[in-house]
Amino acid sequence: MDSRTARVQNLAEEVYSRGNFERAYFIYRNELTPIGDKYGQYMVGYLHLTGKGVERDIVAASAWYRLAAERGTKEFVQVRDKLYSELDPQQRADSDQQFVQLRKQYGDLVLLARAVADDYEILRTRTGSRLGSDSPGLMVMVPDGTARIGYYAQIERRMRARLAYIARHVDIQISEIDAKDFDASRIEEQVVAVIDRLE
Repeated sequence: MDSRTARVQNLAEEVYSRGNFERAYFIYRNELTPIGDKYGQYMVGYLHLTGKGVERDIVAASAWYRLAAERGTKEFVQVRDKLYSELDPQQRADSDQQFVQLRKQYGDLVLLARAVADDYEILRTRTGSRLGSDSPGLMVMVPDGTARIGYYAQIERRMRARLAYIARHVDIQISEIDAKDFDASRIEEQVVAVIDRLE
């Protein structure tokens, strides 16, 4: 977690504890949820469930709880399961539909796909159309005379790891990053299409 995210989380908690639920909802919903903060997503669900700062909506609460539980965090899974079990069949169907929409916007795989596109753009503008080149910035000499992985090499490694994670969790083929036809922006479209098929 970066320092900005920690500051926003602390602000949201402070605002919530002062009873300014509308402002807390705004922060959780518009600043933490879009970056994949699972506690923020949980809190959006909780505020919907309790009607604090937003209209009470048990179906929306269920959908948000399901998104928060996406990584399998025990506490989030428990509240998700408990609330979902209390819904009637129509509410479950509505929760399913809302969850799919939330997952296509804020689910981990979609956010990772966006991060891949951002990383690729950084690398593309720095090294040209081919990655993994010997251009400056991939290795850095430090004062003790050893070579360390540089900024751009770290970005490339992170991007490759994210792509590997996405490929493991959805049934899509990701072309080699060095290929001329690699299109990082299409990865998100492919992930969303897979989510549509899964749900």
